[in-house]
Amino acid sequence: MKHNKKRNTAFLYESLVKELTKAVVYQQENKKKIILNMIKESFHKGSPLNEDLRLYRSILENKDKMTKDFSDRFLIETKKDYDSMDRKSVFNAQTKLINQINKQLGTNVFANFVPNYKEIATVGSWFQGTKSSAKNRLIIETKVKQILTPSKKEEKEMKHIDNLTYKTFVGKFNDTYKNTLQENQKNLLTNYITSFSDNGLGLKIFINEELKVLKKKIILKLSSDKETLEENKRSQLVKVSVILEDFNKKPLDGKMVEKLFYIQGLLEEL
Repeated sequence: MKHNKKRNTAFLYESLVKELTKAVVYQQENKKKIILNMIKESFHKGSPLNEDLRLYRSILENKDKMTKDFSDRFLIETKKDYDSMDRKSVFNAQTKLINQINKQLGTNVFANFVPNYKEIATVGSWFQGTKSSAKNRLIIETKVKQILTPSKKEEKEMKHIDNLTYKTFVGKFNDTYKNTLQENQKNLLTNYITSFSDNGLGLKIFINEELKVLKKKIILKLSSDKETLEENKRSQLVKVSVILEDFNKKPLDGKMVEKLFYIQGLLEEL
């Protein structure tokens, strides 16, 4: 099903937020003010785009939180709310915002990377798909239900690992890397490698705590060395801060662990 992302209110909002983040990182004060004014004007409480965005969020922010039966009823009621809105007012508000973006910021805003774009586009296609075929409507509705309901993953039987084997491994690991890795990097890798033994619970706990520590370090560095900190280092710290904030929105996987590992090293250098 074709999807016009410029007519997707959630995409417009997320693209502006990404552009605002870049303006903050590169200290583009004038651009930051322009974007903030656009967001306030177009998405203020009671505006057509604010109400439209609320319906998108009602689905996107309930990811993996509903049973199948509840999601069926929930989507029926959400679609009623969507169709009962003054769609012409929403369309006109979108047109006005799109023109403002084109004239004041440039079309590159629409090329911003939005992490959950696939889900945003799926919801948008479902909302806007009244004129498509019955088959396409059913396919896209199924995809929206998959967003709302937890997926059932096959649990693979894992061999038991005894305490002696575990302690032996950790001891060898620490001896091998004690002079080349920082303590927090060793702890991260150890938790990742042994995460199969507790279904990743220990790794999740460690990463949640580590993110708090790293964010605090960045804030302290930016505030305590405000006058003496080199511009390129300040810019790097702000970029890292933005990346760390995004971690809370993404599923835990090997790529996240790898990225966090390099961030730990980078912050030590800075």
